[in-house]
Amino acid sequence: MANKLIALTAETTVRADEITRVWISNDGDVFAKLRDSAIHTVDRQYGETPFQASARIKAQIEAALA
Repeated sequence: MANKLIALTAETTVRADEITRVWISNDGDVFAKLRDSAIHTVDRQYGETPFQASARIKAQIEAALA
């Protein structure tokens, strides 16, 4: 069983089923939208591209909901 909590930033952790959308902005920032319409920026790990950060969050969500 995967962890159902996803860390978006050092200060923000949400349940995987609360995230409705993950996307990359034109500026290279990664965002996650929650059910309550709140939008949070996703922290990237050192050396991680925006695409890798987005894929990491999506993989964590998929694993948590499987």
